[in-house]
Amino acid sequence: MWAAYAAFVALAINPFGGLLFAIPYAQTVLHRSPWLAALVGWPLAYVQVVVVDLLFETLRRIPWWQRLVERKCTPRLERIVAAKSMFWMIVLFGAFLGPWLVMAVMRYAGVPHRRVAL
Repeated sequence: MWAAYAAFVALAINPFGGLLFAIPYAQTVLHRSPWLAALVGWPLAYVQVVVVDLLFETLRRIPWWQRLVERKCTPRLERIVAAKSMFWMIVLFGAFLGPWLVMAVMRYAGVPHRRVAL
């Protein structure tokens, strides 16, 4: 039984699919409520955000990477990310798109972690 719970944790942390696979798995294999699976899986999915944030900070120390990001970071991308409705779009679709992808885009746009963390 512990292997099934470990599989749920691995699915929730997985950057490709994540909660989209973990919640049905919990419902069908573990026979748990999808609401409970979402409640438990949400913090596990946040692990992806922490990993991307730490790796992004490490990459920023490399000069050629810093130059690449500075060239690609456009005012249009910054406006899109800074829009008031963007926060709610992230809340609604972040778990489905993959929290790691949301964090990578935000870091790419230069948005600080404290603004994206919720």
